[in-house]
Amino acid sequence: MELKDIRYFCVTAELEHVSRAAQKLGVSQPYLSRQIGIIESEIGANLFDKVGRDIRLSPVGDVFYRQSKRILAEVDNLYTEIDYTMKRNDQSISLHSNTEAYTPDLIVDFQRKKANYGLKFSYSPRDDMIKELISGETNFALCCPPIPDDEKHSIKTEIVLDETACILLPPGHKFMGRSSVSYKELDNEPLVTSTKGGAMRTYVDINFEKEGVHPKIVCETSTTSLIIRAVQSGLGYAFMTHNIINKNPELKPFCTELNSENRYGKFGLSYISLYSENRNVSDFRKFCFDYFNSINQKEFL
Repeated sequence: MELKDIRYFCVTAELEHVSRAAQKLGVSQPYLSRQIGIIESEIGANLFDKVGRDIRLSPVGDVFYRQSKRILAEVDNLYTEIDYTMKRNDQSISLHSNTEAYTPDLIVDFQRKKANYGLKFSYSPRDDMIKELISGETNFALCCPPIPDDEKHSIKTEIVLDETACILLPPGHKFMGRSSVSYKELDNEPLVTSTKGGAMRTYVDINFEKEGVHPKIVCETSTTSLIIRAVQSGLGYAFMTHNIINKNPELKPFCTELNSENRYGKFGLSYISLYSENRNVSDFRKFCFDYFNSINQKEFL
């Protein structure tokens, strides 16, 4: 059994489909099936059970998967430590997020303070981020609402930011001058929000359902600046965080508070706990906590 065979097995386990795993790995399906068969012969047990056209880990396969992920993590940690010892300046971190509100400034600040790192960033819906964490395609996921801990896949989430939502109104709106507005009052009001899977949109969908109100969405975009422009042009209202408003003080006259217990949101930083001692991962995790702590302090002041 070789290290690459363990990697092949893990990808197959995560995709739960041999053909898709072979395509992702760039190998033929017969070759992948043969390599998995070799592992099964060595340990004397089936790693997968067939469920229709898909496969699922068997009880033995589940144990083998968890231990295999530990082995792969230790190997990656080893190479990272060697790179550091040999002073190789090719460290890299990948971050996926479902919010555009904080990531640009975070990326700029990280690259300013950690010039020896390369940072790869992608905007992803929540469900995709979970898959990317499990598969190792990203080191971190910044998500609102936070991704829950997952012991099987070693996903660990820590809260980095508590936020409170307010309402950004278009000029001349009937709610202008109000100290607060309830969800019920927003029923049938045109809403500008982010696309499905984005942090703001997920927040909207969850809390409107809790309040028993259906949002009237008239415009969707994943870019915060475009949401603000759409509101200012009169298309509708939008949910905004106080931190965003504080960064754009000219918007404060157009804001009103949200009168509801469902106005709070949390941002979670998720990563695979098996890599918690990896030097690159621990460096970026510490940076993120310091970065968001500075935001929380500004909000408090």
